[in-house]
Amino acid sequence: MTRKRGLDGRGLPPRHMLGVMETNSTTAHLIEVAEFRTDSRYRLVHFEGHGWEPLAPEEFEPRIHQLFPGLDPRDPAKVHWADRPWEWPAWHPGEA
Repeated sequence: MTRKRGLDGRGLPPRHMLGVMETNSTTAHLIEVAEFRTDSRYRLVHFEGHGWEPLAPEEFEPRIHQLFPGLDPRDPAKVHWADRPWEWPAWHPGEA
């Protein structure tokens, strides 16, 4: 089994450690946003059929519309946030 790559090239932790709900046939969530972390400006986002991607706040909605045209990013039946919906870690230009 291969693991998807995280921000630093290491394998992502198991889904239960990300605080993300397991996807199964009874859920309609197309998008899952992993738990809030303060060590990165990104949040990991899982798109059904496309895998995990690290996204900055300005990338989130455009990526949703690219993969799922017409989907409302604020629809809780389609988009699941592990915690802190619509919050992103603080980041200031010039920070590493």
